[in-house]
Amino acid sequence: MRKTIGVLLIVCIVGLAGCLKNDDKGSNGIYYSAVNKQFVVLRDVKSIAGKTDEISMHLDSILTGKINAQVISTGSKLFDLDSDKVFDLGFEIIDLNLFNINKLPLSFDSLAVRVLPDNLHILDNSTYQYADAIDANYTINSLGNWTGSTCVLGTFGEAGQFKGQGNKYLGIRLLKDKAYLYGWIKLYCSQHNDTLRIIEYAYNQKVGGEIRAGQKE
Repeated sequence: MRKTIGVLLIVCIVGLAGCLKNDDKGSNGIYYSAVNKQFVVLRDVKSIAGKTDEISMHLDSILTGKINAQVISTGSKLFDLDSDKVFDLGFEIIDLNLFNINKLPLSFDSLAVRVLPDNLHILDNSTYQYADAIDANYTINSLGNWTGSTCVLGTFGEAGQFKGQGNKYLGIRLLKDKAYLYGWIKLYCSQHNDTLRIIEYAYNQKVGGEIRAGQKE
């Protein structure tokens, strides 16, 4: 039974379309797939009051009459990019605020959007775990600094290269049979880090083969 609490705060996830099935294994060995998933932290807490769906019920796990959570999250949303039944990476939105008792934060600018690599590496030439937000036609290959650590896409201040920059590309390399397949994921991260959109992705199925950001065939 759902608890009665004085302050309502929840993180909600909105899936726009799910993974589409029109994957394209192009003539140049490029594997492409649309994703069209969006994760949103809702600011209007009244809009979810009284709901009993699984996401709304998750409220009880972070609130017990007063806000005592240091981190709230959409939860890690995992993706298997190469259909081998192994998750390659995940995304999440977390809030780093220490909340005041019975008060909502005045600003959500302390939200952080992160990418969680598992069976792949992320292009990060900042070396501070701020993933590169690259533009279309950027050549993705073995050059640059690659990391298997969690990377920030957007957070408070000016940290995070994707924050408020419109559609940008995340450089990735998939680990496949002890070798690498290079690719990209097209992302949108809002100015306040409350929305992350995963739009589409592609990778070169040729081991070590380069790919341009946005290339689909």
